[in-house]
Amino acid sequence: MDRIGRHRLALGAGLSALAALALASSCGGDWIVFNHSPSIPAGLYLRTGGAIEPGAVVTVRARDEAHRRQFEDASDRFIKRVAAVEGAHVCSDGHTLNINGVEVARTFEDAEAPRGWVGCRILTENEVLLLGETEDSFDGRYWGPISVSLIEGVWRRL
Repeated sequence: MDRIGRHRLALGAGLSALAALALASSCGGDWIVFNHSPSIPAGLYLRTGGAIEPGAVVTVRARDEAHRRQFEDASDRFIKRVAAVEGAHVCSDGHTLNINGVEVARTFEDAEAPRGWVGCRILTENEVLLLGETEDSFDGRYWGPISVSLIEGVWRRL
């Protein structure tokens, strides 16, 4: 591809990105988000409207203990993977989190870290457990299961 063709391609990509952002604003919701945290791979994510199922990437607005990590703005959100859905047996002693008897995560041992969620239950059709991909992720090991009504979207990495 020659130089002019590369410039046209770059201009077209830029205009497409601006159009997508304008569309998101006019639709009243985000269609593209940028994840900067290491909790899951950094980068741009596109809303898919896909199913809330194990492995799906979802966003939830920051709530409850989030202020401890300075997530206080109404626009702050967490982007995590769905680790467990309806029917899964989840247990945590505040340090170790298990799904169906298999250890899947541990809380981050740090004086600044909040206490981990403590409990055991079988998730209902309205509950999910969300986890990040790093050992210090602020996620379901601290919150426990959440209502699917808190999920604002399902995403895929661009």
